[in-house]
Amino acid sequence: MENQNFLILTDSEKDSNNETSGEIKRYLEIHDKCVKIVETSSNIADADWADMVIVLGGDGSVLQAAKVFAGKEVPILGVNFGTLGFLTEVERPRIQETLDCILKGQYEVEQRMALTGKLQRHSNGEAIGLAVNEFIIGKQDFGRMITTRVFVNDNLMDTYVADGILVATPTGSTAYNLSAGGPVLEPGMEAMVITPICPHSLNKRSLIVSADSKLRIEVGRTKEHYTDDAAIRGDGRMLWTLSTGDVIWIERAEATFDMVCLGDVSFFDKMRSKLNRD
Repeated sequence: MENQNFLILTDSEKDSNNETSGEIKRYLEIHDKCVKIVETSSNIADADWADMVIVLGGDGSVLQAAKVFAGKEVPILGVNFGTLGFLTEVERPRIQETLDCILKGQYEVEQRMALTGKLQRHSNGEAIGLAVNEFIIGKQDFGRMITTRVFVNDNLMDTYVADGILVATPTGSTAYNLSAGGPVLEPGMEAMVITPICPHSLNKRSLIVSADSKLRIEVGRTKEHYTDDAAIRGDGRMLWTLSTGDVIWIERAEATFDMVCLGDVSFFDKMRSKLNRD
C-alpha cells in the first residue's frame, strides 16, 4: 500500500496558522512524500492527484472530504480536532504515531456506502445529490408537523405524522439518527435505517432495511385544508423545498468512500468512550 501523494485538508479556525498541518507536511516530506495543504474541500483542484487524504477537524470536515472523494478509491484519515468525532480515526496527540503506521502500511481501508436522492415533481426527476450521513425530509415551519408515506420497494412500510423522517447510512447512524432515538449500526455494514423524528405516536420506531432497497417517500396532507410544506436536507445542508404530493426517491449510491482504519481502537471502543457508556 504505497502512498506517494498526500493531501491535507485542514480547518483554519482549529489549526491556527496551519501549525499542525505544517508539521504533518514537513514530517511526510522528510520521508520523500509529496504533500499539499488546502483549507476547504472546495479548494481541491485535482482530487485524482492524492493517494490519501488527511482531514484535520471534526466529522463535518470528514463528511465534506468524503463527498469530494466518493468513487475515487482515495482513503481518508480523519484526525479529531472537534468533539465527538465518530468519523475521525485518531485524536490529535497521536498524529506522529499514526503517520508512522501509515508510512509502514500498517492500516486497513474500510469501504463505506453513501446515498443518492431524487425529488419528483409532476413526473420530472431532479437529482438532489449525495449524502454520506443521511437525508432528512422535515417540516419547514416550527409549529407544524408533516405526514409522509414511506414505501420500500413499492411496498407501503408505514405512514408517519411527525416533524420529519430521516434515512441514514450506517456511517450516519451515530449522527442525527442517534439523537432521534434510532439504532447504531456498525459503519462497515450495508443497510439503511429509517427513523421518524418526533412522531405523533408512541408506537412508531426505526426500521433497518437492506442497502439494496429503493425507498419512495411521499409528502401527504396532515390537515385537510392545509398543504404540508417540507424541506430536504442532505448531511445538514438544505437541498430543496417540497410540499404535499411531491415524492422523494432514496437508494444506495453507486459511489462509495474509503476510510483509513488503524485497528487499534475498535468502533465499539470508540462508541463507549464518546457516548460515556463505560
